[in-house]
Amino acid sequence: MTSHQHHHHSHKPLPKRIILVRHGESAGNLDDAAYTKTPGDRIPLTPQGLVQAKQAGERIRQIVSGLSLDWKVYFYVSPYERTRSTLSEIGRSFSKKRVIGVREECRIREQDFGNFQVEERMKVVKETRLRFGRFFYRFPEGESAADVYDRVSSFLESLWRDIDMNRLHNEPSSDLNFIIVTHGLTSRVFLMKWFKWTVKEFVHLKNIGNCEFQVIQLGDGGEYSLAIHHTEEEMKKWGLSDEMIADQNQRKEAHRGDSNEKCSWYLDSFFENLQDSSDEEENDELNDIFNWVSDICSWVFSIFSIRPEFGSGRDCFSWNSRAQTSCGSCDCGCDSDTTFSITLDCGDHDPDMKEEMKKGRLALLAEELRLQKNVTDDRLERTKELTTEVRKASSQYRKEVEKCSIGIETCEEAREKAEAALVDELKLSALWEERARELGWSHGI
Repeated sequence: MTSHQHHHHSHKPLPKRIILVRHGESAGNLDDAAYTKTPGDRIPLTPQGLVQAKQAGERIRQIVSGLSLDWKVYFYVSPYERTRSTLSEIGRSFSKKRVIGVREECRIREQDFGNFQVEERMKVVKETRLRFGRFFYRFPEGESAADVYDRVSSFLESLWRDIDMNRLHNEPSSDLNFIIVTHGLTSRVFLMKWFKWTVKEFVHLKNIGNCEFQVIQLGDGGEYSLAIHHTEEEMKKWGLSDEMIADQNQRKEAHRGDSNEKCSWYLDSFFENLQDSSDEEENDELNDIFNWVSDICSWVFSIFSIRPEFGSGRDCFSWNSRAQTSCGSCDCGCDSDTTFSITLDCGDHDPDMKEEMKKGRLALLAEELRLQKNVTDDRLERTKELTTEVRKASSQYRKEVEKCSIGIETCEEAREKAEAALVDELKLSALWEERARELGWSHGI
């Protein structure tokens, strides 16, 4: 969420936990061939999957009850048979007074991989996805992970509107827990959207196991984090980088609105060699230093023009002391019997001394300007060296990109030919099967 969203929802009680649950073991998890003859949304749980779901419900109840006596749960579930069955088994661990509602939500369904999935064709398609990229590759007649991201984003907006408008009718004093029964990739996309992870970070994430779950819990400062309930080892197992884990740890104590956009590692994921300050800012700093030095010099030199008057006819500041020291011979009118005198403006009556003082002031300013010029020249030289290195690296990267582009084009041509050949083979196979059946052949003979 953005800081604006946090402010927008600050007047409403937030859910204590959001728990993402992957469905139990399904027939499709055991054998991909199940998708060749059964629509994806009708794939059932295995007996082992039903046991997993029941055990998951017991573990989740222990977590949400915790030390709280007043807690409630609200369920969101994907419309697929395997998620509905998982929810049914999880629900055995909760009483009606604890469940304030349940909603079937199509936007958290599994990624669409197409209609009936021909096994050999899906192998070729998945190999192509690895070359193209896991997030943006769209399955023929299906979806990409980016498409799933769009509908999960829409679901999250609806979820926050439910909280804002109190559609769930939850008492502010109750700990509210959202339990979302969904699928592996959908959970990964949900986390990506929630914590604003990048596509590069997403591709390293891994699915959790069947009926495992991830707890996004509200910290004392008002931010949500995975690190409140889960260990670093668990998060590493899911594919989170060290920087992502550090961000989760920081969120445990962070105040609402302190997003990862403020973190240096998050900025570095978008910018390469981002400078701490710009040339204009450095010039401003130099100007400030120069002005400060000039002010000091002006203050020091102004002392020599002070003419304090103590007593009649005196232009010197006199301070008596036991030390018998007399004022030197000058034309300022000092009393010769003054025991200790500090003369501040005697030089005003001596043309030679006055000229020397003027030369000294100019020399100091000239020296300061020379030093500042040397510093500026050094920084300019360093900037030129960095620019040259960046240009060399950029040229090398451009060459490598051109090589990769040529390789991709070659692979794509080979893929298209392979897919065309596969289609021809499938047609030919179907034709021969039809002729064989006409001649009396049947499957199993």
